[in-house]
Amino acid sequence: MNYDDALHNCIFRYISGSKSYGTDTPESDEDIRGVFITPLVNNFELFKTHFVGHGTIREHLTCAVTAIEEYQYNTAIERLRLAQRTDEGDLDIAVGTVHKPNCDEELQELRKFLKLASENNPNLLEALYVDRLILQETETWKYIKKHRDLFLSKKSRYTFSGYATAQFRKILTHRQYLLNPPKKKPCRADFNLSESSIIPKIQLNAILTIGDEYLVGSIKEVVHNEKRYYDALKSWNSYKRWEENRNPKRKILEAKFGYDAKHAMQLVRIARQSKEILTDKYVHVYRPDREELKAIRNGAWKFEDLLKFIEGLDNELDDLYKQSDLRDTPDHIGISELYKEICRRHYGVLI
Repeated sequence: MNYDDALHNCIFRYISGSKSYGTDTPESDEDIRGVFITPLVNNFELFKTHFVGHGTIREHLTCAVTAIEEYQYNTAIERLRLAQRTDEGDLDIAVGTVHKPNCDEELQELRKFLKLASENNPNLLEALYVDRLILQETETWKYIKKHRDLFLSKKSRYTFSGYATAQFRKILTHRQYLLNPPKKKPCRADFNLSESSIIPKIQLNAILTIGDEYLVGSIKEVVHNEKRYYDALKSWNSYKRWEENRNPKRKILEAKFGYDAKHAMQLVRIARQSKEILTDKYVHVYRPDREELKAIRNGAWKFEDLLKFIEGLDNELDDLYKQSDLRDTPDHIGISELYKEICRRHYGVLI
């Protein structure tokens, strides 16, 4: 299935990201997200074919890049080989996600959307609460939206705060790059290692995953130094990617404020959404605090202000979690029945 096919079967599309939050600037990109229903005939196909912009080709290439970065070359070669087998398809019923080539636009297949929304995935859960910048909305989607309370639960306390924590880690890493950037690419001699490893590569990858406590004798020091070297090299490569791919305007702001204020804005937004879900039982997509969030992005908060916000976040969320009368977990039975009813309405099939 390609993007045009998915779009033909689309039930909902909206402009997402900063524009949906009300925190956009004139330079902001337009991100489009949506949901489509797989044509009935596709549900009975045993093998799916690769489609434009996603599928196993994309997955194999992504895994190959990761493997190369981690120096697992045999894995990378195998992934690249598999990515070239475009005529065999995959033993997988679900289409998953379809991307529009060369655009920041993606559509989620309904079953994948329902599953991830039931897990309170922030990026997908918000789609059920969008009330502006809607490009397409069918009666089927309106029916799903009418039953959105089936999805919301206390689980969001952890999924949303997990995203906030990930943002904070990025901020800390990038701040370290700003304040104390690596001076040079590490070499093996820096770690008292010979020019080439004495351990065969095929064994080294496995050995590097073993804890020091399981190593004995002279090999322990060698493996320990190999680990230090590969960790340093991974960190260097991460730094270089960050340095080379930074937006020029964002680079200026990071240097000015001493940390990534855009990430800080995203962190604060999603942390506040987590609180609001526990208290209001609602996902406020179009932000009531959008002016403050934009101010944070423009440097209104010092790094110390962000630290103070983070320090008390977990305790505050824990208290709200205990006080909230939201259900502990999503109504999985209700969501399953919702899907059956959608199939009845959309396909004309009684399950």
